[in-house]
Amino acid sequence: GIGPKVADCVALFCLRQHECIPVDVHVWRITTRDYEPGLRLAKSLTPKVYEQVGDAFRSRFGTFAGWAHSLLFGAELSSEARARLPERLLREMDAFREEQKIAAKQ
Repeated sequence: GIGPKVADCVALFCLRQHECIPVDVHVWRITTRDYEPGLRLAKSLTPKVYEQVGDAFRSRFGTFAGWAHSLLFGAELSSEARARLPERLLREMDAFREEQKIAAKQ
């Protein structure tokens, strides 16, 4: 079957549903780092957490939240895009990754 992430991808990219947020662990991490630190307490990406991540994007970015998601996701994963980010943001991203590594070892 089709899960919520794929359904949201289809809705966002094919059906012009610009408020749909395809959520995976990368998007969850972006959300906890930049918008909703309290979601770090969740142990896994449950349906409730999935909804909360989407709500955080919609609250912050409004009608085009899905496209904001896409830009942030791409910037997070693309080394070319990463090179264009401000140094302060790169340091924050690196610090967050280190925190995640430490938390995963515990």
